[in-house]
Amino acid sequence: GNMADKDLVLLGDLSIGSVFKLSLSEPGRRPQSVRSFGCASYKDFEDAIVEYLSDCGAPAIQGAAFSTSGWEVEGKVDLVHYGFELDRSDLRNLLGAARVSVVNDFVAKALAIPVLGEDERITVCGLDRHRGETVAVIGPTAGLGGAFLAPDGQGGWIASHCETGHADFAPCNELEIEVLRLMMKTYGHVSRERAVSAPGLCELWRCLAVIRGQTEQALSVDEILVQALVGDELACDAVRLQTELYAGIASDFALATGAKGGVYLCGSHLEAMGDLFNHHVFAERFYAKGRVSSYLRDLPVYRITCPEPEIAGLSTLFDDLIAP
Repeated sequence: GNMADKDLVLLGDLSIGSVFKLSLSEPGRRPQSVRSFGCASYKDFEDAIVEYLSDCGAPAIQGAAFSTSGWEVEGKVDLVHYGFELDRSDLRNLLGAARVSVVNDFVAKALAIPVLGEDERITVCGLDRHRGETVAVIGPTAGLGGAFLAPDGQGGWIASHCETGHADFAPCNELEIEVLRLMMKTYGHVSRERAVSAPGLCELWRCLAVIRGQTEQALSVDEILVQALVGDELACDAVRLQTELYAGIASDFALATGAKGGVYLCGSHLEAMGDLFNHHVFAERFYAKGRVSSYLRDLPVYRITCPEPEIAGLSTLFDDLIAP
């Protein structure tokens, strides 16, 4: 549709690899629709923006915001899943907009949390009782992303990017210690995302096969998920182990950030798991923190269910431009 007569902001997400999502909205409003484009190069990225804006009636852009995996170094973000980098000054020139934000995709997801409707999240466990307190979001994608949102003391929020997925893998029982030993042989240093991510499921499946003396050929993530859906024992055990490890990391993150407002789960691999993600298995491990279990008792854990949470979060970056 033609939106050329309004003040608009351009919002884009480059976090899942090969696909680039774009939308337009009025400042401070969540966009009504999101379009997806194939994206394998910087030229694809530019072409998508030009085509999209042209289709929307070539509106003037007040500002733009993009969410990406990875992090910014001196104005540039290296998009490892896409094979090119984004430079903030190039983006300003391309769009003719002075204001261009590039944020980590989990920061964007965190920014969405205060604007989620009740129907855009489901409760995994715990009680909803600490509104207005720090919240954290963490989830498995091709890696393991995380961010948290703290109240700014003036009724707003400050989002903080973190790389908790690269923190050390911490086993909690004999099986997990054995898994760590096997992963150390392969990788040397073992981070959390070696186990809790899409590739992590393959890694856990492989480790369990070795531990059980089964020398089966490697399976893809999709194959393991399909086997788990039909009840294959090794696949089901790998999914369960990953769910338990994810829960332990999520509660670690809640402790590290003081996220009394709750932990939100989100991520492309979590979406792929679908109904294989067992809330009861997750909850049991999430609250099992020894002597600090009382800190976590009843702390809520939610699963974000809205489509495009990154775009919803990016839309909040322009609240200050809302017309009075």
